[in-house]
Amino acid sequence: MKMTKIFFVTLISFVFIFCICAVEYCPAHEDEGKEGGEQVYRLDKVIVRDHPLKDEFMVVTPNVTIINVDKFQKAAVVQNIQDVLSEALGLNVLRTSVTPSQSETVYVRGLDQSRYQIFVDGRPMRLFGARGYYKIDWTTMPLNNVETIEVIRGSHSLLYPWSMGGAINIITKKGKKTDEIKPDMSVTTEFGSYGAQSYSANALGGLFNKIGYSLAVAHREGDGYLRGNYYDTDSANARFTLYLPNGGHLSYGWDYVDTNTGYPLVNDPDRADFDPDYPVVTTEVDSFTHDRQGKTYPGGENLWDKITIEEGILLEQPLGPGEVRAQLYQHRSKRVWYYVDESGKQQVTGPNEERNQGVALDYLDFELIKNHAFSIGGDYRTMGRPDNPDTVEIFSGYFQDVWSINNPLTLTFGARYYHFEVDAYRPNPRGWNDAYGYRRKEKEWCPKVKLDYELDSTLTLYAAVSREMRMP
Repeated sequence: MKMTKIFFVTLISFVFIFCICAVEYCPAHEDEGKEGGEQVYRLDKVIVRDHPLKDEFMVVTPNVTIINVDKFQKAAVVQNIQDVLSEALGLNVLRTSVTPSQSETVYVRGLDQSRYQIFVDGRPMRLFGARGYYKIDWTTMPLNNVETIEVIRGSHSLLYPWSMGGAINIITKKGKKTDEIKPDMSVTTEFGSYGAQSYSANALGGLFNKIGYSLAVAHREGDGYLRGNYYDTDSANARFTLYLPNGGHLSYGWDYVDTNTGYPLVNDPDRADFDPDYPVVTTEVDSFTHDRQGKTYPGGENLWDKITIEEGILLEQPLGPGEVRAQLYQHRSKRVWYYVDESGKQQVTGPNEERNQGVALDYLDFELIKNHAFSIGGDYRTMGRPDNPDTVEIFSGYFQDVWSINNPLTLTFGARYYHFEVDAYRPNPRGWNDAYGYRRKEKEWCPKVKLDYELDSTLTLYAAVSREMRMP
């Protein structure tokens, strides 16, 4: 059921009151995380190890672009992840509307979401879906809970599977290690044209130097520019971190998004139901989308409604010469499409419910031989529906060696193995039939080699050869 505005106003007010009370009863302390007058940022080791972000809002290396969301600024208003990604090298952001959309919007070197991977704290997002291709709605991913964004260009990374065109990893805020009860907090409201309004609140803090937390809630709505293209989105996010001995930590994350978005309607001056208060939209307009935008008609419900719940447990623990990274995650979603076709008939697609889960284990950057940083790991996931939870099964494992040959020259090489199974149907000229169903299986080895030569701190030359598998 749709989360009401009253609930979110109450929740935002609670966060606000909690933070005010903490400020009232806590003594003043020096700013956390400062040494010698310089602020020190704790950055998760995800795709790139020990990247040099520091106080800069963006750093570009031969392997990755890293964006510090808190430091990021641009001339226009920054409301969502799309606004941030539009400034990254090698990325193109295509927008047909300011409202949430399931359409393709972010391209990596011209490749759409079927060719690159999206992760949140290393948890795969883009491949979720019983049909194997679930588009990410970027506008419903809350920005106020994001710490950094890492963009890998090209298929040369072995650390994450199915990354033919590259990968985008979104690292969330997980709290801070402190004994100060007072959290960092913010409450934000924004208003714009076409009835646009948003409300958000978030708190970041810790307890007893043992527990960190990050909480965020938001509500966003608007009428949209085109006829019928309204949006109404609620989101809530929580991260709790237990700081372990020897520099490790165990984190639990929970994300909830409930979005209701109206499709832009055909608003043709030649039709009797034309509304002159909105721009003209005819069936001849190419919206550059793969859904029903600009193809629905007045006279009924034209919208899509989606509820998504993500949960994950992440362990990162130094162990011996390297670091163990283990993750367990689950995805649940429900999507329904309503639209009126050209004949005026009300159509409904769904509800489509999905249940996806997975586990991943990595041992990263351990040095058994001098000047060689080895990494090994693997992951297993299932994707399906409540009545068939393992419609898709995927296992992959990899081995990687980063060999520092000398100061300017580095060789990265390794391979990833894939085992893929999915319920499928053989071609049937008479239509779909259970008799034609079978379990499709595929196996593949994908080796990758990359040579980097650093001419100076601002210029690096590299050559790479890689093979990658795309899931059907």
